[in-house]
Amino acid sequence: MQNVLITGAEGFAGTALTKLLTASGCSVTGGVRNRARKLAFEKQFGKALVCDVSDAINVARVVASVKPGAIVHLAGASSAAIADEDPLTAYQSVVSGWANILDAVRRSVPRCRVLMISGAEVYGAACDGSPVGEDARPQPCTTLGSMKETAESIARTFHKNYHLDVMIGRPFSYTGPNQSASFFFGSVATKLAHWDQSINGDELRLPDLNCRRDVLHVDDVVSAYETLLKNGQPNQAYNVCSGQSTAVRDIVQWMVSATGRSIRIAEQSTDGGSNPGTNICGNNQKLCSLGWSARHTVQQAAEQLLASCRTAAPANIHA
Repeated sequence: MQNVLITGAEGFAGTALTKLLTASGCSVTGGVRNRARKLAFEKQFGKALVCDVSDAINVARVVASVKPGAIVHLAGASSAAIADEDPLTAYQSVVSGWANILDAVRRSVPRCRVLMISGAEVYGAACDGSPVGEDARPQPCTTLGSMKETAESIARTFHKNYHLDVMIGRPFSYTGPNQSASFFFGSVATKLAHWDQSINGDELRLPDLNCRRDVLHVDDVVSAYETLLKNGQPNQAYNVCSGQSTAVRDIVQWMVSATGRSIRIAEQSTDGGSNPGTNICGNNQKLCSLGWSARHTVQQAAEQLLASCRTAAPANIHA
């Protein structure tokens, strides 16, 4: 039974990954943000430790205590908007967080297998509508994307100089049951789950409906992470994506249809700002070569997200 440490274990992907690895026979320790989340995680899943990835001493103690055979690093800023609003905190959680994890591994468990989760934000302007591969030159156009590119360079340095068994996952968009309303699709599902036509009317206005995004079900994303832990190669980056794009309008329409209500979807004008591209799609051939494939459709992810928003208490929707 492999001993796995998951940072950000209380989050959306973290809880799904914890369930998957536990079912596969792994002993999982959740690294969580604070004591309240530690108690909640332990009640649901088992062992957890407070792991503030921006605190090098805290991280070093956690890694030395757990002595994991593998680490999946999910913690850190995941919202481009929040990174723009508070770049220093985002830098500490992303760039410093990666450095702190890898240095703790170097000191305590240098043979540990490490999967660092970055994101498609590193590609930025390189996303031109055609499936972008891992060898594309990063052209981040957001603060968060630039920070993740820097974090990836730190991982490559630790592999080169200290021979750490570290690889990088670059997930594109994903959704599914229990996604937080702090994310676009989670926000839409939350609105629709509690829609009152006497108050909200019969029209839902949203931005970027004509954009196309490469979207996976969260269960397929964590399945990819498990595949990378087993079969991924050191010092390699892997896109975690479907290989095809879906119109945002279609995904929203699936959720609207699942409500059984007559709600029109309309485009909402925006004030502009950073635009990562109207059609974002990744090439997943490198990941698929390791034996991974998606088992869920985007429509299933959207419908299950709506269903979870209708039934779950707010405390059970994972950030």
